[in-house]
Amino acid sequence: MPENDIELGQSPSKSKSEEPRVDTSEPESFYRDANTTKEDKDGSSRESSKEDPPTKPSIPPRTQKPQSRSSVDMDDNESKNLKAEHRNLKKECDETRQELRSAWRENKEQSLELRDLKKHNAHLKETIRAQADPKSYKDQIMSERRKFYEHVDMLDDHIAHLKHQLEKTKLHMDQLTFQTREANEEKAAYENKLQTLQKQNARLNEDLTECRDDILRLQPPSQIPDSKIAEEYSSLYQQIASWVDDEADDTQSMEARLTDLATDKEAPELLRAYLDPDLIRLTKKYSDAEPLVLRYIIQLHLHRVILADDTYLFGLDEHNITMLRSVEHAMEALEPKRDTLTIQRWRSETLQALAKIDGFQSEQQRQATIVSKDLWAALTYLLPELTTDGKSGWKRLHETVTSPAVQLATNMRFSTSCYRIIAHLPRSSSASPGHSNVIYHPDIQRYTILDVATQKVLRQDSVLKVAEDGRIGEHVMVLQPLLLRMQRDTHGGIALCKPTVAIKLDEPMAKRAKGVRALGALSSWFGGEQEPTRS
Repeated sequence: MPENDIELGQSPSKSKSEEPRVDTSEPESFYRDANTTKEDKDGSSRESSKEDPPTKPSIPPRTQKPQSRSSVDMDDNESKNLKAEHRNLKKECDETRQELRSAWRENKEQSLELRDLKKHNAHLKETIRAQADPKSYKDQIMSERRKFYEHVDMLDDHIAHLKHQLEKTKLHMDQLTFQTREANEEKAAYENKLQTLQKQNARLNEDLTECRDDILRLQPPSQIPDSKIAEEYSSLYQQIASWVDDEADDTQSMEARLTDLATDKEAPELLRAYLDPDLIRLTKKYSDAEPLVLRYIIQLHLHRVILADDTYLFGLDEHNITMLRSVEHAMEALEPKRDTLTIQRWRSETLQALAKIDGFQSEQQRQATIVSKDLWAALTYLLPELTTDGKSGWKRLHETVTSPAVQLATNMRFSTSCYRIIAHLPRSSSASPGHSNVIYHPDIQRYTILDVATQKVLRQDSVLKVAEDGRIGEHVMVLQPLLLRMQRDTHGGIALCKPTVAIKLDEPMAKRAKGVRALGALSSWFGGEQEPTRS
């Protein structure tokens, strides 16, 4: 056996690194033959033609006679023979290449077999070396066996650890399964409880809705406070004064129009109804009283058309007003008998519902536009210069004056309280019979009094000539009527806004004396007088 191994290998001392390298690459001639192009293939035919070139027929000179037909046929036969030889050579070349490739594959297989034989030879050498030194071989075997047993023990320990972990995992899974089962049972109990609570909640919501409806039926509707009504009322008359100051700043032509009012057939009936001869004479006497007359005309027309006490709701037609009032009278005859407050609550809710209807809003806006245009026509008669603004003039009057008046009237009707606007001046407690237009000094606290001559507001400390009975003058016109909230139990009312009246003083207001005054004196360090602030 060793002898055969030695014969296979050259010497037992050679290592694996000295083994001859097996050449598995293809021969260059193969690639050269494989990459040969068609031109190279045709080269053999050209070489063969070079070795035995065909004889070219010589060109006979002009004087020479042309060749015969038999010589031309010979040249054609030679050309055909050469082409046949070229095809045969090409075929033989291809066969040779195929044989070369087969030989290269056989060479490669033999080289691989040679490499395997060399590996086997090296293994046999190692076996011979181990048999030559049996002690070291035994030690090696024992070492390998010891390593194997150690690896087996390690695997046994790992298996035991995994079994222990498996037991723990199973125990944990059992606990989780038990907890999941308990959680599912609790979840089912909570779901049942939740359904019960939902049913109870639904019943309670139904009871709450019924209670809320009962409360809404019992409680009064939302009440508009008196402060808001008073604020809108004061703001309306301030806007009237502002509009007159802005639009009618030049009133020189108004005197001639007022003079012709009684005889001019084209004068608006609205002015004839509002302006009496006393007011016309007043404007002739006091040239600064013309803006006050315009304010008086505007407020009187708004009061009679929009803010009148007998107006059920501005914008509502007479048919519906008659029907609603009939319902109110019928409610008084019901059993149990409805009191006044209940009827007023019903009226408030009904009117608020009507105001939400688009048709009513359109009708209310249409009637308000008619009021603005009628008032604008009367004012432009007195002041022709207002017509220079064209059609946009009445729109400013509508936005500034008429629309706020309509909103005020609507809010007053929405309230359950009863409001009244007193357009005439209430009789003074100090007035004697037959002197209803007389203004007395104590009335300065009850009214806002404006002097026609100076257009100044009278104050308690104003220097006035007071008669023995307290008379200071007589009132000419009411610029802002009195606003009252009527009381249900009594016939009286609570004043929310004081009236503003224009008066004609019996004697002109005197100037204040310089220096320190006994009442309300406001003097500077240098002795100058400071006018009191108007209220």
